[in-house]
Amino acid sequence: MKKLVIVPLLLLAVFVIAAYSYLNLLAPFSGSLWEVDRSTEVPNPYGWAEVYFEEYGVPHIVAENEKAMAFAVGYIHAKDRLFQMDLHRRMMRGELSEVFGEDFFDSDEFHIKMDFVGAAEASWSIIKNSEIGEFLVAYSEGVNYYINNRPLPIEFKLAGYKPKEWTPVDSLLLGKEISWSLTGNFWDLKRALIVEKLGERALELYPEYMNHSYPIIRRTEMVDRSLLDWLKPFEAKEGLGSNNWVVSGKFTENGKPMLANDPHLLLMAPPVWYEMHLKVNGENVRGVSLPGVPVILIGMNDYVAWGFTNVGADVIDFYYYVWDGEKYLYKGKWLEPEKKVKVVRVKTDSGVEEREVVVEKTVHGPVIEKHGRKVAVAWTGLTATREALAVYKYNHAHNISEFIEGLKLFDVPAQNVVYADIYGNVMYYPAGKFPIRLVNGTEVPGNVIFNGSAGEGEWRGFKPYGVSTWEGFIPFEEIPHLINPEYVGTANQRVVFGYQHYLGDSMYFADPYRGMRIYEMLDDAVKSGKKISPECFMEMQRDVYSKPAEFFTPFIFDAEEKMSEKAKNYAEKLRNWDFRMVKDSKAALVFSIWLEEFINETFGDEFYSAGLDKDFYPHLYVLQNLPADSIWFDDIGTEEREQRADIVARAMEKAVEIIESNGYRVYGDYNRLNIKHAFSSFVKFFDYPSMPMNGSTYTVFNFRRAVDWGTGVSQAGSSWRMIVNFDENYCVIPGGNSGNYFSPHYYDQLEMWANGEYKSFDFNVRGEKIVFRG
Repeated sequence: MKKLVIVPLLLLAVFVIAAYSYLNLLAPFSGSLWEVDRSTEVPNPYGWAEVYFEEYGVPHIVAENEKAMAFAVGYIHAKDRLFQMDLHRRMMRGELSEVFGEDFFDSDEFHIKMDFVGAAEASWSIIKNSEIGEFLVAYSEGVNYYINNRPLPIEFKLAGYKPKEWTPVDSLLLGKEISWSLTGNFWDLKRALIVEKLGERALELYPEYMNHSYPIIRRTEMVDRSLLDWLKPFEAKEGLGSNNWVVSGKFTENGKPMLANDPHLLLMAPPVWYEMHLKVNGENVRGVSLPGVPVILIGMNDYVAWGFTNVGADVIDFYYYVWDGEKYLYKGKWLEPEKKVKVVRVKTDSGVEEREVVVEKTVHGPVIEKHGRKVAVAWTGLTATREALAVYKYNHAHNISEFIEGLKLFDVPAQNVVYADIYGNVMYYPAGKFPIRLVNGTEVPGNVIFNGSAGEGEWRGFKPYGVSTWEGFIPFEEIPHLINPEYVGTANQRVVFGYQHYLGDSMYFADPYRGMRIYEMLDDAVKSGKKISPECFMEMQRDVYSKPAEFFTPFIFDAEEKMSEKAKNYAEKLRNWDFRMVKDSKAALVFSIWLEEFINETFGDEFYSAGLDKDFYPHLYVLQNLPADSIWFDDIGTEEREQRADIVARAMEKAVEIIESNGYRVYGDYNRLNIKHAFSSFVKFFDYPSMPMNGSTYTVFNFRRAVDWGTGVSQAGSSWRMIVNFDENYCVIPGGNSGNYFSPHYYDQLEMWANGEYKSFDFNVRGEKIVFRG
């Protein structure tokens, strides 16, 4: 398309959008601002390579050897996404405020205290001599050749700085970022605060299991609110989920397995992912990479295909201690925490000043402290991990056995991996490291804050910032998995019920609605007797049927007698509705706004009066299954004892007021796509065009119009859609492959993505060429 006139990775855009004070510090426009790289020849110290940019700006990179390939990938990543790479590197290193001002000091302080850099350095120490070590070195050299010899992207000129050279540790650091964005969950701290503020009775809202029929495999310590407020922007968020499924070839038109994947991440300009095709030694791999990381994270090669969704398992724990001044008690001994002071350069209105950040570590991990409250953090990513090597092995796998060897190395973030190959095999494996916690020799859940002084809940074999031996974790072979099932679907729901080990309580897993719907569609497709085609999978990925609408609308009709005539008229719009969240639907508009108000009217009185915001609310599935006379429907601000029908009616009255005061006519007026660039508050032209959207938080065609990241509201949804059957393969991303605003590929896939359309996903080398000469 033509233009109509860029973890956590995913948090950074929100930080930049939310900050205003740094804008006055940006460099002024100049004639050199508009320079772009148009080079067609590049020297390559490792040999020849050729890069062909096809019709959507996807590079097909052909090289004589792997290091020549890696150098070319580094150069191309830098050419199209260098500013994105550097922003995320700066965030993880705690260097944002040096360039963008003191609004970012809290972010820098958190990331320095967590020492993600130390964890990335530990990872590099164990993989640098492996197959991927030289690949990462050559990739970094390609990035650096671009930095030192080509015009920098416009954003660097606006911000007035030049990026430092890239290193292999930086690539691994970005891997730590996306891992944290998917698993850095502070639920244990929130749970303790909920009990403190609302009492033990509130735990009925957060059961260990949400009882439903659609798992993937169907068969106190006091917490200060100010600490949580400070931590909120840096936590993994509910907006990050995904869908994937795989079907055996016995049910498909071409007799080969078929796989679909669409990870749900923050929607940003440019997108999270960068698509590319690599060819070396006559073998192909194509899919999406993370800019800054030179492997295909999700995709296919000549033999196998794979996709991810987040398991959501509990892989983070918190520990409190008895402190005596600067020492903490641990198993009867007084120890001094490891302590370092890091100096942070901070740009302010009056110039650059230096501030000190104290980094403390106990035997369990880094100490985070705010307003006098201290906890130590153990997270599976804060040690030497091997997921970069694992994915490298996925890229090179020829069969299921070789792929499983890669799965064994995938440490963090734990991912629901679906797999298919040309030989007819399919697989589901939730790969990752899952800790086993023990207290007095008994295995316990990890959803509490452990007594670190007593050594409670420790992970045997885990060494923060070192090399772990992992013996205190669930053995790989014992992780629940499926080899050659007929079909399987995942949507961040619980892996399995009745498993012997704790993987997480209900708050670590998603509401089951998308998982329910995926299995309904798969069941129907298989039972129909018709062979499944790629078009069938496309329809599934486009599906906007709302399971919550199906379950909640009866509550609305039961409460109509308590509504005003105007509210009844709005409620009646839902009477013959097909529960599809489409942009031209009036019913979808009414239901969406009513549901949000119903949630707030149910829980807002208790939670907000206790100083807890909606970030502490339970899952929607819990609300759906509360008895009609539950105490949680009672408004503590009135003398009457309200029941569900009263709150349903009140929510409808408020929904009507919102709809009319905003002039909404249909769902698309409310449910609009607004993807912003990191510099949105300064230069709007970087933003993608706004448009009405289908879908919702709970539909398979996933779009979340408002995700609160603690520093502002952003949007989330399908960050990549992929369908593979090894004959006809399809994909699309939400925007474009280039981060260069002046490129025709800046957002040339946006409307296609928004409309649920696809482009070809193949190994055909074509397009304009850049030659890398050895």
